[in-house]
Amino acid sequence: MKVNGNKGEGMEKGLLTKIKEIYKNKQNIIEYLKNKDNRTQNSFEDIMISYDFQAGVYVKNYFKHKDDEVWKKYYDEITQVIEKYLNHLDHVVLFEAGCGEATTLVSVCEKLNSKKIKSIYGLDASFSRLMVAKQFSKIKEINVNLIMGDMMNMPICDGACDIVFTVHACEPNGGNEEKILKELLRITNAYLILFEPAYDLANEEARRRMEKYGYITKLYDVICEMGCEIVEHRLLGVNLNNNNPTGITVIRQNKKKTYESMILADPISKTPVVQFDDALWSEESMLLFPRISDISCMCEGNAIVATKYGKYKDTNI
Repeated sequence: MKVNGNKGEGMEKGLLTKIKEIYKNKQNIIEYLKNKDNRTQNSFEDIMISYDFQAGVYVKNYFKHKDDEVWKKYYDEITQVIEKYLNHLDHVVLFEAGCGEATTLVSVCEKLNSKKIKSIYGLDASFSRLMVAKQFSKIKEINVNLIMGDMMNMPICDGACDIVFTVHACEPNGGNEEKILKELLRITNAYLILFEPAYDLANEEARRRMEKYGYITKLYDVICEMGCEIVEHRLLGVNLNNNNPTGITVIRQNKKKTYESMILADPISKTPVVQFDDALWSEESMLLFPRISDISCMCEGNAIVATKYGKYKDTNI
């Protein structure tokens, strides 16, 4: 199933209407899409559509539970881990991959030393969730650069981010552990911090659940096989769902930035883009990506061929 037309394949007629009914009936969207196409792995499109229909749920849960002791301890521990490594650095570019509605990103940034942070970025596959994230971060007065993109093909320059973290964002990508890890490491120059389901540390019931829903099960194995420098690997002290325990894995990198002051890149060529009011353009690849409501839409399928954009944007023929 293609929804973004990357290879000339359009969305199936009536698909979203059908999925709207599935969501209304509280059925599993990803399971429906996998069964429909006779697949065992979750695809980028499955995840994007499923989470887009859920837009708004996470912010509602945040406001509902923000004073609950368990929730406060969960966010506090995540913040403490990030802060521990932030303290080793200065002028930090902080990036959350799979930020959703930015409930974790904003909650963490509210507590971190802002003098240490140069800029904050959040990437997610769902445009609707990013719209919610925009409103939530505005309410909280945290300035976040929001990007729509694919975690397995991120529109970020090599080594552009000092600290990259994920919170159950790798989770639904079982079978793609190596591809996601390589991409996360590609954009990280100092610390990659993974708050993800810990299959290797989980009990049998939690493992069966992860297998049933196509969650990652080999992340730690892949990290070890790739020879990464593991600084920390353990279970988080607090879990919001005991059947889906959060593990902490911290990987140290010593990587130089390919482009010293550039963050965003064309996801196809990985060359820097220049930001205009309503678009981002790569002079090298000659591709244009739209900015809608201050959200940079940078999935590969969002690309527009614009070979002369730089020449004609502000000049007459």
